[in-house]
Amino acid sequence: MKRKLSGILFGLLFLIGFGILAYPTISDQWNTYRQSRLISSYESTVQEMTPEDFTQEWEAARQFNSTLTQNNIYGDVFSTDEEDLKNTEYWKVLNIGGDGVMGYLSIPKINVKISIYHGTGDEVLQTGAGHLDGTALPIGGENTHSVLAAHRGLPSARLFTDIDQLHKGDMFYIHVLDETLAYQVDQILDMVDKDDMETLEEALQVVPGEDHVTLFTCTPYGVNSHRLLVRGTRVPYEGEEEIESTPVDTMLRAVQNYYMLYLILGLSVTLLVILIMKFLFGRRRKSDGSGRTDHSSKEGKK
Repeated sequence: MKRKLSGILFGLLFLIGFGILAYPTISDQWNTYRQSRLISSYESTVQEMTPEDFTQEWEAARQFNSTLTQNNIYGDVFSTDEEDLKNTEYWKVLNIGGDGVMGYLSIPKINVKISIYHGTGDEVLQTGAGHLDGTALPIGGENTHSVLAAHRGLPSARLFTDIDQLHKGDMFYIHVLDETLAYQVDQILDMVDKDDMETLEEALQVVPGEDHVTLFTCTPYGVNSHRLLVRGTRVPYEGEEEIESTPVDTMLRAVQNYYMLYLILGLSVTLLVILIMKFLFGRRRKSDGSGRTDHSSKEGKK
């Protein structure tokens, strides 16, 4: 009976440990799948639009941006409530699917492709990037500076986790309506205190004659006491670049892509080794026990 209970307990501990180890990967894969469905749905909606629809949407978006002579940063970027936006004119612009998605962002270097939502509410930032209300809509044009925020280091989704790997000259792209806007990284502020509003507001302001988009996130992991800002300047779109992978990159990507497989194999081997050792030690104990019994019997006969 004790052996059965210990076996059940061991199995439960194994499953719990496996679940804890597997959760981040499974959650990230689920979020990636969900984002791909949202982006596919957005693209399908775009394909169904008429030239008149595009004209109307672009005019409304440009009209909205024309009212913003400077960006307005209201306190913490990560504290906006989505419900507060749904009855505003802002919510109606670029909301072609009625789900708050205004486009999507792709960053080839770090293999990120996520939806861009209206606002920066917590629910939005758990799954994608949020557009910061009070800054220009991400439609490009002179005298604009759009801010897109997302979390990093979440166990459930990668999002901006690897954004610190971007360097000056790297590219990212914004897909909105029937256009793709290309931006080249030209400025990185990697450690700005979250309470240093003067520096943050200055970094996010409009530069006359320029077209900027800033990717905004928390740093460092788990602490979130500072902000990481990666700014891009608009450049001509020449197609999304393909990143050339070195053999090392290919190997690392394979490990990442097949992490679950390696994890399962590793845990299975570990479990097998434990079971074999348990079996061998069990036999050894039985052998030692029977040996002692025989020895005692012989001593008794003497």
